[in-house]
Amino acid sequence: MTDESLDDFDYEPLPSRRTVVIVAVLSVVAIVLAGASFVLTVLRPGAAASAETCRALSWASLPDPSTLPAGWTLAGSGFYSDGYSTSLVGPASTSTTTATPSIYVRLNCLGGDDHLALTRSRDAAKAAGATDLSFAKLGDESFALQDATGGATVYFRRSGIVTYLVAAASVTPGELQQAATAVDLAIAAATASGGSGIISTPPPVPSGGVAAASPGTVTSPGPIASPASSPSHVVPDLEALLPHTVNGTPFSSQSLTGTDALGTDAASVALAASIKGFGKVPADFQVAETYDASGTVALTVIGFQVVGIDGIRVRQAILASWLAAAASGMTTTPTTIAGKALIKVDYGDGGPLDYVYVHGQTVFDVSTADAALAATVLAQLP
Repeated sequence: MTDESLDDFDYEPLPSRRTVVIVAVLSVVAIVLAGASFVLTVLRPGAAASAETCRALSWASLPDPSTLPAGWTLAGSGFYSDGYSTSLVGPASTSTTTATPSIYVRLNCLGGDDHLALTRSRDAAKAAGATDLSFAKLGDESFALQDATGGATVYFRRSGIVTYLVAAASVTPGELQQAATAVDLAIAAATASGGSGIISTPPPVPSGGVAAASPGTVTSPGPIASPASSPSHVVPDLEALLPHTVNGTPFSSQSLTGTDALGTDAASVALAASIKGFGKVPADFQVAETYDASGTVALTVIGFQVVGIDGIRVRQAILASWLAAAASGMTTTPTTIAGKALIKVDYGDGGPLDYVYVHGQTVFDVSTADAALAATVLAQLP
């Protein structure tokens, strides 16, 4: 991590929402007509499609544009009784011979038929000549296939919703991974918030630095950079929301704005792009952290805010930035602990977990390997 400011960072401009004729997407949708789309249509269409709860959940799962690959946006979304469809569009190519990268997305409410839908989709697509692709796990179950034209399709299920993303051959594996992750995180966030609708976990703090790890604390990737001077307290109101005593142990705290906290690592760059997508600047991003300076209690609690932005959107940006820097083993699971609906983040390495909870405009991250300790701290949060 670095402590350099992003004031002089050369941001790639984000396109405004626009109407686009997705020629490339329309051409590749035919790839899955014998696979996913057909199977999803014929599989007991009345079983889960009429469920209002699933419909509300799927409609709340449209990904925030700020979590998409840099320069990508949404276009042509449609909402139906059993889910929604949308197109994700990349930056226009300067070449007349290179198609604009695009991905077609479809969410379908299938409830208990979700696993069967994935199984039949895979069988049908492979029968049509598709081959398996290596792809990071998404949702409760997922896989990816490549067709003979070079296009790829990602399939996954979460919370009774089956999703597939059909990518044109011009879409890079990294773009497809981030786009699929953005959709998966949107579903997880909607599930955790009951259908009402995302960055890297900052490392814990060493003595005198917001970003370095104190013994026993989590070291998951994150945007906070270690300042060169003594601990900062520029956001005292945010610091005040964090616990300052845990099981009788006093905790230290400090706070920064994005001007000093964001570095040049992948998570920081992804978060900076989201902040810009919100119409904000790095100084509008606020982060505070509390920790046991002695390292006795292996726990870090962090609070995030972006001035004027709802906490659900900030959480999506935070989780998305974490995914930009994390290895492929990272998974997110909606759960409820201490009466609080949240998202549990597991990096798949046997280390500490992150429990990400939203209250108003504040996103709290409780990071620890001790589930009981996490529950104790979550109960202390507003």
